[in-house]
Amino acid sequence: MSDQRRLTATTARDLAVAAARGESLAPLLPAVVDAIRADAGVGITRIRHVGGSVEVSVETAGSAPVAAEVGRLAADVADQHPAILTLSTDHATLVSDLVVLPDFWHTEVYERMHGHVGGRFPMAILLHASPEEILFLGAHRSRSDFRPDDVEALETIQRPLAAALTFRAALDATTALLRGDDPSEPHPEALDPVAALCSEYRPTRRESEVLSLASAGWTNARIARRLGITERTVRKHPSSVYEQSGRSGRAAAATWWASIQDKG
Repeated sequence: MSDQRRLTATTARDLAVAAARGESLAPLLPAVVDAIRADAGVGITRIRHVGGSVEVSVETAGSAPVAAEVGRLAADVADQHPAILTLSTDHATLVSDLVVLPDFWHTEVYERMHGHVGGRFPMAILLHASPEEILFLGAHRSRSDFRPDDVEALETIQRPLAAALTFRAALDATTALLRGDDPSEPHPEALDPVAALCSEYRPTRRESEVLSLASAGWTNARIARRLGITERTVRKHPSSVYEQSGRSGRAAAATWWASIQDKG
């Protein structure tokens, strides 16, 4: 295995584990910079609609921090970006595949979204989307475009990370429902202990690894080979996760996730 592939696999695992456990991804972003050779840095942008306002936060590595005002200016033109309609949780988008870059460099959209880091060659992946928020990772190079192996590396990172974020969002949504955060819904007091369990639950590192790969569609056999464990152990970990989070078994978890996303 090449050094880049080894770094990419480790980075993908660590990001997915952190996401499944509800932890910050920021400390792991420097590894993404190295894995895809993003010489102008990477950033995870979260755009949230709260009431009638929009909240924007950007966590970066390999470039200067993004001020709140810069983030808001970028969000104002995000829907005009040529890549916005092509973003998906199953592939990376190279902006050079969509537009003639020298022409794009002279636009307001480029200046607001990429110009502040000198990111003349951008690439992006969608990590999570709901009616309330969108989360995506943008990567930049300053002197030459990303190579095919860099794109492949980012997609390798994307798949388990997007799956882990979906799990975390579903768990948080279920916790909120059990707590009775929606005043229009009845809230039996008998559910309070379950809500507390879901709120406090954090998968172990190994559970998170298995969960993120299973959520990305990996078979038990493939997960076992990657992690160096038996298929029986693979089957055991998701069961532990689902039981502790209020669901039991993959089938129940799949139904749970589907119902959460249908409501979104």
